[in-house]
Amino acid sequence: MDRITVSNSDCNQETTSAWLASVLQFGLDINFFAPFKAFSLKMKEVRYYVYQKLLTIIASIAMGCESTKDINEVLGPEKLAANLLGMERFPDQSQINTLLTRTGEENIKQLQSIHNELFGKHSLSTASHNDVIVDVDMSGLIAGGKTYEFADKGYFPRKRGKTGYQISAAFAGQYSEAIALYLDPGNTHCQNRLEDLLESVLSKYPDQLRQGKLIIRAGSGYGALKNIEKLANIKGLKFAVKGYSTTQASKIAETVPFGSYTQADEATWVYELPPLENGVRRILVQILGTKGELTYTILYTNMSREKLSTVEAFHFYNGRQTIEAFFKMAKDTYGIKNLRTRKFYGIYTFLWMVFMTHNLITWFKAIKLHGTELEDVGVKTLVKKCSRITGFVERTIMGIKVSFHPLVNWQNC
Repeated sequence: MDRITVSNSDCNQETTSAWLASVLQFGLDINFFAPFKAFSLKMKEVRYYVYQKLLTIIASIAMGCESTKDINEVLGPEKLAANLLGMERFPDQSQINTLLTRTGEENIKQLQSIHNELFGKHSLSTASHNDVIVDVDMSGLIAGGKTYEFADKGYFPRKRGKTGYQISAAFAGQYSEAIALYLDPGNTHCQNRLEDLLESVLSKYPDQLRQGKLIIRAGSGYGALKNIEKLANIKGLKFAVKGYSTTQASKIAETVPFGSYTQADEATWVYELPPLENGVRRILVQILGTKGELTYTILYTNMSREKLSTVEAFHFYNGRQTIEAFFKMAKDTYGIKNLRTRKFYGIYTFLWMVFMTHNLITWFKAIKLHGTELEDVGVKTLVKKCSRITGFVERTIMGIKVSFHPLVNWQNC
């Protein structure tokens, strides 16, 4: 496979998205695409293999396509990127739609296996010698119609009465790595997937678990006492979870004098309650609302006071906003809020491709953009803006060279 080199130039010839070509070349360098060849789906393979259609989905996600219909326009001109993946040109949207509508439960298992293989080989977090913090959470996807397979009414913030699906995920925010994914009908409660998420996380971090350096953070939906006990019984695992019942927290607060709290920020105070029988710490959190009302929650953690003070535990828990930001990015940048098909397993398939593409971009940033002017540029900017910067392609017997006009300013991409 010809390699790509990059330089400045004022030539005018075949063009390509330098972003897409660079990400795909990186994927080839680390053998990222090889496991997809094992993906099995009964489809005619006339001009394209099934796995090449999966790679087309990866390219469309990296280029910020908001729907499959964008594939023709966005990927149509990307001849070099297609060539890198062994294709003369990318397949059109109709072939991608057909693939998504034909996938089934067995294909989801295949994609999960591919993800696990790639994560095991390339993850940055699994190689860490420091604490690895994994956030688990659920986020809803609205289905804008009545014919979406397995869609159901459920909890969708500010979308009361809507039908759709729930995504359960595990995410290592410090490394921006997607760890686990599950898709369910909209009426599924988040705690129904806790055991599956834990199994997926624990299997990927055996060293950190053994060393007491694996930490789970989870919201109140996972905070029933039976779940706290389950977490506490996993040897080596650390956690910080918000309690499920605000009513119980309010009753406990009636017994705590106002002067006993320690201020954590301008509108929050915390108080260390006696621990549970199993030694799990309980931290009562008092929050002053904008209208002067007081609300209470309980934070559960098995991390010692030497490691985290009461105030530090509160701020540590609030760090779980990283997974909320990931869900927002997945919806707005990778376009998962625009469901690619009405078939449940087709939606599930696309989500898995998004999670794996995100990890590819994360590793590309960490390895190839480290020390460059793009190192601190966010994924949204890279996918939505930098991806539209084109370079000029020169094909020679020595390889492929991509040049840019001298006036290109990457800092403003």
